[in-house]
Amino acid sequence: MTTAVREAKTRAGRGKTVGAKRRSKMEHTATESKEAVLDTVFADAPAAPRASGDLPEMVRKNRRERARRRLLDALEARGPYPVPEGLRGELRALVERWGQKGFEDAFPDADVFEIRCAEERAVLEAAARGDEEARFAAAERAYRREIEARYGQIEIRGLQLSMRVPQDLEIAYIPLHVEEPSEEPRAAKPRKGAGKRPKRGATAAEAEAASAMLHALERPRVLATDALVSHPRLLIIGEPGSGKSTLLAYLATRAARNELTTSTQGRDRASIPFVVPVRALQEAAATPEEIARAAGAEAWFVGAALQRGRALLLVDGLDEARTHVAGKVLPTLTAMLDAYPGIPVVVTTRPAATPGKDEAAPRGFARARLVPMTRDEVAVFIDRWCLAAELSLNKPRGQAEVDARAAADDLKERVRASRAIEKLAQTPLLCSVICVVHRFLGQRIPERRVALYEAITNVLLYEWDRAKFADGAAIGKLDAHAKRALLARLALSMHRARVAELPAEEVVKRLAAHLPDLGRPEEEAEAIVAEIRDRNGVLVERAPGSFAFSHLTFQEYLAAMELVNAHAYNELLRNYRDKWWHEVIVLSAGFPGAHADRIIRGLLDRDGEGVAVGTMLAAQCTETAIEVRQTLRKEIERRVARLVPPASAVEFRTLFHLGEVAGPVLLRSLDKASTEGKASIILALTYILYEPATRAVLKFLKDPSRTSHPFADLGGMNHRRYTLAMCAGMFVKYMSESSEAVFSASLDAIASADPSATQLLRGFRNSEDNPQEIAKLEALIARADAAHAKVSSASAARPPRRAARSG
Repeated sequence: MTTAVREAKTRAGRGKTVGAKRRSKMEHTATESKEAVLDTVFADAPAAPRASGDLPEMVRKNRRERARRRLLDALEARGPYPVPEGLRGELRALVERWGQKGFEDAFPDADVFEIRCAEERAVLEAAARGDEEARFAAAERAYRREIEARYGQIEIRGLQLSMRVPQDLEIAYIPLHVEEPSEEPRAAKPRKGAGKRPKRGATAAEAEAASAMLHALERPRVLATDALVSHPRLLIIGEPGSGKSTLLAYLATRAARNELTTSTQGRDRASIPFVVPVRALQEAAATPEEIARAAGAEAWFVGAALQRGRALLLVDGLDEARTHVAGKVLPTLTAMLDAYPGIPVVVTTRPAATPGKDEAAPRGFARARLVPMTRDEVAVFIDRWCLAAELSLNKPRGQAEVDARAAADDLKERVRASRAIEKLAQTPLLCSVICVVHRFLGQRIPERRVALYEAITNVLLYEWDRAKFADGAAIGKLDAHAKRALLARLALSMHRARVAELPAEEVVKRLAAHLPDLGRPEEEAEAIVAEIRDRNGVLVERAPGSFAFSHLTFQEYLAAMELVNAHAYNELLRNYRDKWWHEVIVLSAGFPGAHADRIIRGLLDRDGEGVAVGTMLAAQCTETAIEVRQTLRKEIERRVARLVPPASAVEFRTLFHLGEVAGPVLLRSLDKASTEGKASIILALTYILYEPATRAVLKFLKDPSRTSHPFADLGGMNHRRYTLAMCAGMFVKYMSESSEAVFSASLDAIASADPSATQLLRGFRNSEDNPQEIAKLEALIARADAAHAKVSSASAARPPRRAARSG
């Protein structure tokens, strides 16, 4: 007998044994009464914790008995059908959760279970009659209710560590936007510099290009729900923490409520959503049966929905398939979709690991990238998060709204006031972390960047990880300080190598080198990488097999921390000309215990008596440092003040590259400068996108003063005769692209603008090709024209003044 035959017979024998056991268990299940089922479930349930106030034992006993009777009524409502094993598992979980609440009478999960049992009876009775249409209709009603219950709430993370805090999706969720989908295989990425000034240290050519054209060139933004209307098969590409999974939950909930429209949907053919987490696929083939298992639905129902063209497939994380099935999921998914060409499908994935390479997707999918939240969307996110947080405390709705509004208004003001916070808050993940920090610091956000990043990494490394990692996890054996130390060494090694991403095997290698210093065996490195693979934290798998910090800011912050701890100030100063190291240097000055004066003095000395890169960095260090000697501060102010107002294009570019740190000096000098100096200062404030100058600059919209001599500009000495109103109009145009607050303030101020400012905006309108910016410019021009027409009308209607009579 060959080995293969023996193995086959052995497997067959095992299969018979397993099959016999399964049949025996099923026969027992079929004959067991509902009372016996509940007796077993309640006997196995852990003892309920004693409620606060230590309820009398009789009350506890009565509550438990009422809970048992209620669940028995629910099972009876299901009809004379046996309780399947899957339903028993749900029943056990329900009793355990209810027991943790002391079997209190008001328990919403029991309501849901009772309704579900009643709806299942209709399905079972239709099946017994052989009426497939009635069976499908009844199953659809029950399934829609189940999907709404499963996905209609979002977890408000970070509020409590001991339990999940769910909140209704309609309260807590903000709809996400994508780029206008592209049918081409390669979806062009938005230009990183669009609508923003180039990063510190941009070349002269880049700076001049920014001066000539700062408007956005990316595709128009559209709601993800609208994209699905015009593109029934859609690949959504998003970074970790960008909200991909929550977006699919939102789509599933909308579809379950018959509130989602797709292009393939007929008048009476509401889509039935099936959410398929790819990591839940345990078999190689993405068949209807395997998809049903992953989606938590019955196979016959999924098959029937596909055959009727009623299914909406929401495939989450195409790039996250388990290793042993990764190469087979896409081909089998493609084959299945080819078999059902009429059904809409949304697939999410992270960006491709290799730059310039397409993300894997089935044939015929349009591609769209999730875009960062705008300032207005961040504000709405904060409003909803704060309301959800207050409602989670079981406050009356009115009081919750009042408290939430106060908290949200405070946080939004702090976000608007800090470019560092605003930059981080553009993704749902980090925006929610900022909300957590604000709430737990007593409605406060650290003003210093180093303290802010410490608070955020505390949330990501400790509070969230403790709630999400299983007991016994390797990373769970490290406390918050050890995690930060481990990641700090990784961050510094990456920054020294000038990389922002690393292959998984390289991350394992570098973590293994550092773990023994923390008292952990190097063998745990691989487990740690595996454990953080599916979590959104400080370190994430940005693309399949490629890890990065969730924001480059965290890599810079942790690298700076490691250098300060090692007192490696000479390494910092050696790299002062390297733009890659600038933020690390500036952050290093802000750590408690850092020798900020030594860093600042070293930077100033490298400029000698001039004003160059060292002075710029020294000035920025004064913004992050906890303490700086007054003599150093005054020396920096004297040096920077030499450039204000700028007398040449070189000085203007120096201020431009200095960035926001030059903003206060420019603003303080605005009113004292000549007309030419004011023109240069306003343009400099425009190019560095210094929003705190908005109120001061908008006052110049009505100033007709015109330059009579050349003045410094980014591209050279400007010989055109500009009014200060025109300069202010440029500020309005470019700042409104990136700030809704500036746009709103400009709408109020434009009514009194000098005609030269309005004429400048008309010129911008004629050359603009971004629909969003065109709309803003037209609104500003219309407001100015309306105000001018009102003034003209009032003048025309005023009766002429009669001449005074003599004598």
